[in-house]
Amino acid sequence: MIAALSLGVEEEYLVADAVTRRPIPAGAAIVDELSGKDFHTELSAAQTEFATPVCADLASLRRELHRGRTTLAEAARAHGALLVASGTPPLGRPGPPPVTAKERYRHLVAAYGALAEDQGVCGCHVHVGVPDVDHAIRAANHIRPWLPALLVLSANSPFFDGRDTGHASWRTAIWSRWPVCGVPPRFRSATAYEHLVERMVDAEVITDPGMVYFYVRPSRHVPTVEVRVADVAATVEEALLQAALTRALVSTALVTKPKKDPPDIVLRAACARAALAGLSGRCLDAASGRPCTGWDLVDRLVAHVRPALRDADDLGFVEHCLSWLRARGGGADRQRLVLRERGDLRAVVDHLSVPVTGISD
Repeated sequence: MIAALSLGVEEEYLVADAVTRRPIPAGAAIVDELSGKDFHTELSAAQTEFATPVCADLASLRRELHRGRTTLAEAARAHGALLVASGTPPLGRPGPPPVTAKERYRHLVAAYGALAEDQGVCGCHVHVGVPDVDHAIRAANHIRPWLPALLVLSANSPFFDGRDTGHASWRTAIWSRWPVCGVPPRFRSATAYEHLVERMVDAEVITDPGMVYFYVRPSRHVPTVEVRVADVAATVEEALLQAALTRALVSTALVTKPKKDPPDIVLRAACARAALAGLSGRCLDAASGRPCTGWDLVDRLVAHVRPALRDADDLGFVEHCLSWLRARGGGADRQRLVLRERGDLRAVVDHLSVPVTGISD
């Protein structure tokens, strides 16, 4: 038996005008009206974030994600806005500017200039509880080869500023501009990781340790390993799928011996290809170096973590959700289908908007 680990999710959302469907800088006003520590602003003034409490299972995580999305959607409506679950805005640009009125965000824009433009993109960050940073590093090393599969499964940002980017996850391309980002190197220990972070800060490559934007990293504020490769999910069920697979990867990492994994350059190329191609496209199998489909990556991942999924009683849910995705397509596929059927990107924004009562799929 593999013990089920605790988990939580942070989701970022866009705030769009209900009439124009373009991003508007209402994030802070929306969050300020809400009580509790679960709701946050982000770099772009056109964003909000919800962080679930620590959860023991998918059922409690589902309830929390429903609560967070519905609460924010209702608050957005009071400001004449929609809460949009997409990695990038189909219409308009997310900013900054304007940047949320926090000193750290102002400093980021001042330090990085135009690099910070359009960084109001939205991801899904999954946290899985681990005993300490050394265990987080062990889990991160194990997860590295599976990052392309998690990314391809989450791709939900094909449109940006009124056009099709040709990518399934354009958010990945925008986010990759930051100096310490993407697939992390394999670290020998927590000490080696901390030394790298210290060097990056000392050299002013990054302004603070929070700017280590690796796809998987030890969290700096809670005892977890954080996987942040995914676009924000269009539906709660897809966010839960990311959480279930991520927890299964961490559980598997803690009971298996480390194995040799593909070179960093191959893993980076596989992630870039996954962001471009999505579930329905032609991807790269980092293990073999050969072309494959997005679904090939996902099927290999599920086979790898099947024992952990079964022991956590998550296997049935994962198989059901994947069957739904095979029939309906991934987030990027569904966005493009709405545009083909409706001929208007405003309809795509509506498709991605979170209802104020209940969550549709």
